[in-house]
Amino acid sequence: MGTDDGGPALNRQVETPTDDNETQQENPDSVSDGEYGDETAAWLARTMGGRLENSSIALSNDQYDQARSVLGDDYDKRLEQYVDVAGDTSSDTDDTAAREFEAASENQRNLTNEVQRYRQQYTAYQAARERGNERKARITARAMERTASNISDRSQELNRNFERIENTTSVDLSPGQTEINETTENITTTQAVIREETLVGTTLTVQAIDSTASFSDPGTVSGQIRTENGSVIADEAVELRIGNQTQTVRTDSSGVFETQYRPRSARLGSQSVPVEYVPDADSVYLSDDTTFTIDVKQVTPNATSEIAPGTVGYGDRLNATASVTVESRGVDGVPVEFTVGDTVVARTTTGPNGTATASTRAPASVNDGERVVVARVPYENRAIAGVQSETPVVVVETQTTLSVSASRTDDGALARGQLQTVAGDPVAGRPVRLQVGAGGTQLVETNRNGSFQTVLEYPQNNETVTVTATYDEPSSNLGNATATTTLAAGAGGGNPPVGSDSDRDLLIDTLVAILFGSDENPEVAFGNGIIGYSWLPVLGGGVALAVVVGAWFIVSRRRQSQDVNATSSVEATEVSMSGPDQATTPSNATSPTFADRVDTYLDGGDYDAAAMVAYTVVHDELAVKNGIDEGATHWELLQQSQEHGVPEERMADIETVVEAFETAAFAPTSVDPPRAEAAVERARKIKSNGDQ
Repeated sequence: MGTDDGGPALNRQVETPTDDNETQQENPDSVSDGEYGDETAAWLARTMGGRLENSSIALSNDQYDQARSVLGDDYDKRLEQYVDVAGDTSSDTDDTAAREFEAASENQRNLTNEVQRYRQQYTAYQAARERGNERKARITARAMERTASNISDRSQELNRNFERIENTTSVDLSPGQTEINETTENITTTQAVIREETLVGTTLTVQAIDSTASFSDPGTVSGQIRTENGSVIADEAVELRIGNQTQTVRTDSSGVFETQYRPRSARLGSQSVPVEYVPDADSVYLSDDTTFTIDVKQVTPNATSEIAPGTVGYGDRLNATASVTVESRGVDGVPVEFTVGDTVVARTTTGPNGTATASTRAPASVNDGERVVVARVPYENRAIAGVQSETPVVVVETQTTLSVSASRTDDGALARGQLQTVAGDPVAGRPVRLQVGAGGTQLVETNRNGSFQTVLEYPQNNETVTVTATYDEPSSNLGNATATTTLAAGAGGGNPPVGSDSDRDLLIDTLVAILFGSDENPEVAFGNGIIGYSWLPVLGGGVALAVVVGAWFIVSRRRQSQDVNATSSVEATEVSMSGPDQATTPSNATSPTFADRVDTYLDGGDYDAAAMVAYTVVHDELAVKNGIDEGATHWELLQQSQEHGVPEERMADIETVVEAFETAAFAPTSVDPPRAEAAVERARKIKSNGDQ
């Protein structure tokens, strides 16, 4: 096994080709009206193909940093150029090739991370064996099983990417494929040896005794677990995952077990239900999975709800409780959403007794007056029917105050201000309309501290004009507010000093708003924790803190400089509150990739965070490629995907991710490691290949 020694750059590099016609272009932007477009696309394809090949070579030499770096910013730049040129070429296949080049780079990075993880696990495994720590060796060997399986999957996907690129371009990627296949084969062979010396394979067989199953009338299931040498796992308590529920059953002297399948989220009709034997982390046995077929019937539960207090205003705490039962039996493990009008104010999952509780803050987007809080199970065509319960609530109007200041800049007028309640509480995530004189209006959104800043277009002249800020959102429980200020005559002033106290504070406020979300996206308390819909775990508290501290440091350092460029433009802080990924970052900044984040969380045992990152990636992928509503809930995401015609096998992948996310975000217990890893793998699959 090799190590990542950060070795020297590889000798085999693809250089910029030339020909007698000198038609290749370093910058496709300089090609006008499709001139030389086909030749430029061919050159870019060869350049990216060479980088993919070099990455494969570096990976085979255990040079992981090198394998990743050759697919870094320069590769992404060439890909962007290729996409631009592909739109002007005479061939439609260039568009297909562009998608494959993008998927190939992502799969290559993922494969690199998995191979590096396997090598590290192998080192830990050897150390445990040398110390005689068999328990640690078994735990590590089982983790290596999952990693080796991931490597096999990534390798297959990457080979498909390479084949499609070869079929749509003139690029020969067979050397890279050879390197990838040799690396994968080496790991497969190594893992076979480890499996033989440390673990014992199993075979799980399951069959349905009853032909139908429902929540009120569960179906009986029988099965047996045998080892690879034909013996049985007898008289032991074993864990099974049936569908999305985990059960502990006990085998008899023949290794046979019997249990009941009580469906909740399963679709109606004849269903193939997955079953997995989940050994303990330190077990000598390997897991195995199979399926059984049963006809799922629907049951309509009874839903009741309570809300306290009965009257709330913006930002007030609203405590909600719902109970979902079937014939006095609590229905556990089903999602519950609390809505007011069209706004979902909280999401959670029922506990063992069928009760769901949530604590949220009244958002600004709900109109004042007599309203109804709806507690609903957002299911359709499932074993548990979708139901809802309504509870009245009175939403009162909260008065607001608005402030604004303005100064001239080289580009127009810099406007700053803040929206607050009359009690002085900041109002985040609300639109403020700005206008200079009789000119046009511009909307800007308040950040976490209710502040806003933007540059308004306005010609430099010697007139004194009024800048007006207005908050008058039609659908809200917040009162209207208006503020004005005078923009003095003359072109003086320019931008405020970069790094001034107000500039620094606003930058940090904006970053905090981006990282931690808007108060409009209310936090929801479950058990002993609070989960914000801005999903802090997706970014990670340490990274968030580092960004904020780094921002303060940068601004402070710039403040100390005596050579501030007075003509530097001021960035508008029209901050999107949809999450960290929407924040504008400097062009030279880098952020953790999806693979980096989930790898970090999985390695650190933070399976909830990994599941939430997986869901975020799938949500964004489906929103873009299938036209799914960006504001769709996780269960609406499933429904809309099905309505969009997503294939059944892909729907199963999406459901795996959604169910893991639901547990991570709303359940009182954490996601099991196998479920988190399964969700991550399905997310990788969806992100790499796209949806149909």
